[in-house]
Amino acid sequence: MNARPILLGITGNIASGKSAVRQYLENEGALTIDADLLAQSTYFPGGPAYQPILDTFGDDLCFGDGQINRSRLGRIVFADPAAMQKLEAIIHPLVTEQILEITARAEVGLVVVEAIKLFEAGIHEKCDAVWTVAANENVRKERLMNTRGLTEADAMRRIRSQSPEEEKIRRSDYVIYTDNDFRSTYEQTMQGLAALNPDLPEEVVSFTGEVYRPLRPMDFDSSSALFSRVFSREQTEDDLFRSLSRQSILAGFHENEITTLAFWKTELFLSLIQNIIPYGPKSEEAKRTLEVLAIIAHAHLCEALYISRELIHPAAAKSLGYLPGDYFPPELNPYAVTNFLRKYGLMPEEVFVKPDL
Repeated sequence: MNARPILLGITGNIASGKSAVRQYLENEGALTIDADLLAQSTYFPGGPAYQPILDTFGDDLCFGDGQINRSRLGRIVFADPAAMQKLEAIIHPLVTEQILEITARAEVGLVVVEAIKLFEAGIHEKCDAVWTVAANENVRKERLMNTRGLTEADAMRRIRSQSPEEEKIRRSDYVIYTDNDFRSTYEQTMQGLAALNPDLPEEVVSFTGEVYRPLRPMDFDSSSALFSRVFSREQTEDDLFRSLSRQSILAGFHENEITTLAFWKTELFLSLIQNIIPYGPKSEEAKRTLEVLAIIAHAHLCEALYISRELIHPAAAKSLGYLPGDYFPPELNPYAVTNFLRKYGLMPEEVFVKPDL
């Protein structure tokens, strides 16, 4: 792609639903960036923010493996606005620089940056459009308590430590309200995407002619039987919209019928294939789907594609260019890899990795 992609900034206060909106856009083919994860990557050992953070907040912030204890750092900065300003002065310029570098390399027509401090960091000045994701304060409090295990007092402290939602709304081009159900959030997201009208790939065709494209609501009925194999129960429409808010789902079609579903997740330019149905470690359907996922992961600038050893036979993995997961490509930060896999309950020895996408 030769034309510069649209750079969309998504912001909103804590627990407003920003990540769900970003994931919906990623499923449609956008290259998405979680600015919080990008910031965290700058303070891995050896990263550009690592030593400045220790110099500012103390060497005792580290775990035994040398990584910075983010929970402890968070408690420090959320309790002290001056400390937060010091941390942001270290992090924000590095994150903005990396966002621009990623956008320059993008191979799709839309790059999406989710950043809670989009305005405060000045990232909005680089964006072609800005969306705010908003929700009632009580809704956000309940989300923090239910999904992050915070006490009511801790949840309200975090909510009230941020700038007013109304100010973000005033400065935005489009607002998505997430107080209602996942379907409403999805539909608002798709309306905003249609207004942007970016150049995104419609589909990928496998070497044997199968068509693959993102799962969409019009496919829910025809995919219900395949979904039931994964979830062991009938999925409601809201269940499916919720699934799309958490991961990308790729649908494979043969003669206009859905024959394959692949569930996968991308974070910080690492991808993990979470499930493929129908499942068969040696099946040709699985191999074709993996080949297509590698193409899509490359378009998302992924540096490696991971799959659980339970999902593929070793011989099939080898034939597709996968290596044992304890191989760390030199361009990857080992801390980024292990943290990514651990988040999804895996260790390097439990996966295969396809580098050089």
